[in-house]
Amino acid sequence: MSLFIFNFKIFNMPNDIKNNLTDSKFFLLYLKTVICFFFILVLIVASVNYKTDPEKVYTNFFKIIKSKELSSTDFTEKLIQSDNGIVMKNYIWNERDISYTLAGYPTDAECAIFGNSSATQISSFRQNKSLSKTCGSLINLAVSGGALEDYIAMTESIIQNKNPPKIIIISISPWTLNLNRDSRWLYYKKNFTTMLNKIIYNPNDVSKSFDKIESYNIKLIKNLLNLEYFMRSLELLTSKNDFAIELANEFNYNLGLEHVVLLPDGSTILSNEYITTSLKHKIDGISGNQNYKIIPGKWYSQNAIKILTKFVLYLKKNFKVVFIMVPSHPAVWNFSEQPVVTAMKIVEPKVHEIAKSLEIQVIGSFNPKKIGCTEEEFYDEMHPKDLCVSKLENVLLSY
Repeated sequence: MSLFIFNFKIFNMPNDIKNNLTDSKFFLLYLKTVICFFFILVLIVASVNYKTDPEKVYTNFFKIIKSKELSSTDFTEKLIQSDNGIVMKNYIWNERDISYTLAGYPTDAECAIFGNSSATQISSFRQNKSLSKTCGSLINLAVSGGALEDYIAMTESIIQNKNPPKIIIISISPWTLNLNRDSRWLYYKKNFTTMLNKIIYNPNDVSKSFDKIESYNIKLIKNLLNLEYFMRSLELLTSKNDFAIELANEFNYNLGLEHVVLLPDGSTILSNEYITTSLKHKIDGISGNQNYKIIPGKWYSQNAIKILTKFVLYLKKNFKVVFIMVPSHPAVWNFSEQPVVTAMKIVEPKVHEIAKSLEIQVIGSFNPKKIGCTEEEFYDEMHPKDLCVSKLENVLLSY
């Protein structure tokens, strides 16, 4: 996060003021004025970010709608009972809050999916059904930047589910076999810690992996002064969005609506603007986002593998566990010197090695050619369309 920084340059002052700076009283008055202005500006930024809170990290989104008296359970009920899902207007929801609640809500879903944004198209609700050989129906719990820490935290909700799914599907990304590559999971750090203590008999054995993580409270304080967050807050303040739950009417999934739609199974339909833009997007290189979370030379960590292994062993007591890998765009693989390509080449066989030791299935591949996905079946470098995702089971290995 880039912090909001006030740059004061004395050289930009008018000449007459510069000349008077020899007068100490005038200088002190000028300095006090600048400091006062600075603190007022900081206070305004912090107040707007706290009050508007685009990602709802300072207060539970569902509790701020007092007039509607909504709760995350109310939201989940409306979602599951809806015919076409819920329209997710910009910045008025926290996806981790929704997924965590959805994980604990009793449904008839046979499978639950843990993953990141590349897995959000996995769906049993769409015409091109995903994982149909593995799941009759599913609930998608994938979140943006989803990491191993997210999956562990959400499991606390699943094990409290009165009618839990029978199969847990864990989506592995090129960065999943690492820790601390994303901070968004800290939203439910307490849930993560609770589950970690359950799956790791000696938490001290892996606790050092998290020693360098900044306190979530410190991150929240810093975020109050985040200029980017401030701009998003202003956008929300000036938009026409409201906090009412808007049920989607019947629409063409291939075209989408103005905003993202969360389908009844938790999978997503991207906005019409994103879908339309993707049709014009030619991938002739790898963007910075494609390599995000990838640190050259640190393709996986033994601590992360240890935690993942114990996590799966814990889940296997009550669930069938399956690994999946979602492919990247075919053009990405043309840039073999890029860190993300190296990561995929190294991590994929490691995933199979782990799966073999745990005797679980692996579905899919990072390589689209193995699955049979074409360039037209991707929105961008990292996000396949539902047609590509429906082919994941073309690569299915049981150990």
